[in-house]
Amino acid sequence: MDHPFHVHGNAFQVISRDGQPESLLAWRDTVLVKRGETVRIRIPFNDFTGKTVYHCHVLDHEDLGMMGNLMIES
Repeated sequence: MDHPFHVHGNAFQVISRDGQPESLLAWRDTVLVKRGETVRIRIPFNDFTGKTVYHCHVLDHEDLGMMGNLMIES
């Protein structure tokens, strides 16, 4: 199943998919990770410190724990 991966409070760039460079380095807060795919992202933590979350935007997945915390310290 595909997963729309979302990071709260920090925009990121997708830099590669399955080891292949991403052609569009747009800033975003959500990326669709396709079934079996590996996505590498780059996040600058310039504007926010503290605790935030990342999670799958499929509500059932989020409710079942497909989420985590980021602690951003300056």
